[in-house]
Amino acid sequence: MKFTNKLIGFIIFCVLSSVGVVLFGGGVSLRGLAIETQKQNISRLIDVMDEQLAMEDSEPRFAFWLPELLRAHSVLELTVEKNGIVSYDFKALTPDTFAVTSFLKEYHFELQENSDFTVKVVMLSPYYAMEYPPELFTGVTMGLLIALFGLVIAIRLLKKGMYGAELLSTRSYKILNGDHVKVAVGSESEWPKATSRAFDKLIADLEDTKQERSRFDSYMRTNAFVDASTGIGNRDFFLNQLEAMLSDPGVIAGTVIKIELYELSQLNYNHGVADVDGMVKSVSELLSKFVDRFTGSVLARYRGDQFMILLPRITGSESEIVLKQLYKLLTRVGLSTPVDCDELFYTGVAIYHYGEQAEEVLENVDQALKIAVLQGCSGWFLYEQDEQTPIYAKGTVKWRSLFEQTFKNNAFHYEQQVILSMADNQVLGHEIYPRLQDENNEWIHAGVFLPMAEKCGVLKRIDRLTVEYAISNLEMNEPIACGINLDIQSYLDKRFMRAVYLDIIRLPTALRSLLYFEIHEYQINRNLEMLLEPAKNLKTLGCCITVDMVGQDVVDSSYIKKLNVDVIKLHPSLVRDLHKRQINQLAIRSILGGSVNLVTTVVAVGVESKDEWDALYKLGVYGAQGYFCNQVRVLAES
Repeated sequence: MKFTNKLIGFIIFCVLSSVGVVLFGGGVSLRGLAIETQKQNISRLIDVMDEQLAMEDSEPRFAFWLPELLRAHSVLELTVEKNGIVSYDFKALTPDTFAVTSFLKEYHFELQENSDFTVKVVMLSPYYAMEYPPELFTGVTMGLLIALFGLVIAIRLLKKGMYGAELLSTRSYKILNGDHVKVAVGSESEWPKATSRAFDKLIADLEDTKQERSRFDSYMRTNAFVDASTGIGNRDFFLNQLEAMLSDPGVIAGTVIKIELYELSQLNYNHGVADVDGMVKSVSELLSKFVDRFTGSVLARYRGDQFMILLPRITGSESEIVLKQLYKLLTRVGLSTPVDCDELFYTGVAIYHYGEQAEEVLENVDQALKIAVLQGCSGWFLYEQDEQTPIYAKGTVKWRSLFEQTFKNNAFHYEQQVILSMADNQVLGHEIYPRLQDENNEWIHAGVFLPMAEKCGVLKRIDRLTVEYAISNLEMNEPIACGINLDIQSYLDKRFMRAVYLDIIRLPTALRSLLYFEIHEYQINRNLEMLLEPAKNLKTLGCCITVDMVGQDVVDSSYIKKLNVDVIKLHPSLVRDLHKRQINQLAIRSILGGSVNLVTTVVAVGVESKDEWDALYKLGVYGAQGYFCNQVRVLAES
């Protein structure tokens, strides 16, 4: 109500000022009129004296009758002088003459007929003996009361009329603060009505536009990376994911599985395209449920009759166990088309390692598939090659022992990856990752030991240490934005998050805004409703929310608004060789378009060449992170 109060205050000031000026001006005018009337009355008496002085008598005639007349007119002194010589002097001394000194009025006259004569008159002011009975002020009082009554009525009517304008103003401020969803429909009391309805329509159109933008974003990403028939990833999606994993030091090795539906074209001819498409969809759904059991797994339809599966950090004997489970699952699949499963599925398997070329891995899995087909009877074949046992192949007991020893010695180290501005190469912040050393003093990347920490049940302890380190680092070192990547279970654990909130509260407000809590887009899509509360609490404390791995899967981007996301981090698979891949550029443009008119910024992760940097800069990406920006630096021990 600030505007209304200011307007009412201004009106009251104007009205009261006007009334005050009128009363003051009336009083001044009345006083001047009374004095002027008194002066005119005395001037007539002086005219009579002037006429009698013209007669050459030894003593003026008015000396006999003038005193009584002067007393009647409240004249206290009258002096007639001729050339500085007093010709006549009258003084009406009374006991209270000195008490009324402040009310005396003095007049000077020059006679017309006798120009050498001057007259000085001293008399009481005309309002000295005036009485002020209440009846005289009745009119003025009534006028003031009517004015005040009218002012009160006018103010009440104005408040009632301006209440709607104030509601509209309050709604406008909320819209400017980004809360337009809460005020999408205005109150009936808003005024002007046309403006209120215009706001309603514009907000509704804006929401429709955003939803259409979100649908368009999903459509673009779907058509770029999703198979239209089965709804899973397509060939481009799989190649992006494979190359990203081969260049990720956190994924030392893994398994690639290619499943072929043998002689699918013949099946189409024998049973019809519709029935065979239904069978393919059934197989796709079955495989989707199967790969969901493995963290970071990827499923794609590589070709019309082929499916590809990526299983990171699964090698050796684990691969064989997985393949046996998959083989049993495929042989038991229920199909609407009468097909012999023993002659339908053939599977080729190859193990990939960090740093290998994608073409080499695909060639190995193709070779394995050919051998499986030659073996017949829906067989599978694992392509063998000389390999060293990966560091994560050690058993759970050894991992648990390593974790406990690290906890005991407080031997977790932390590395940081710098995030640079694409515009001016200024440091925007950094993201921290935990690291540890094994019994051979070899550094183990977070991507390697964190999945094992989850299996051993110590991942939340590591996340807790990471948060504590980030906060202490902000307090002791130069304040710079810090990204913290926590596991989804940590975010969903209320007890864990309560401890995090208490740590954040002890930070100054300015430092809280430098904490960026990162969540995987894939996990957001699965746990959006449960993440609303911790995200809201973090935002209330002044922290920021970052979503990483964006683009790894095709999901609805409406979470950006629901979680009030500050930063979006693109998945490395979209960035890899971006300058050569038009489809990836199209997907990034779609993601950038989804953040238009929002405070959300987009950062590319995994930038490793100047060509990728230049392509991202042309697309309008805000920041970049990767080895091209800065080498990873090991920080002090926590």
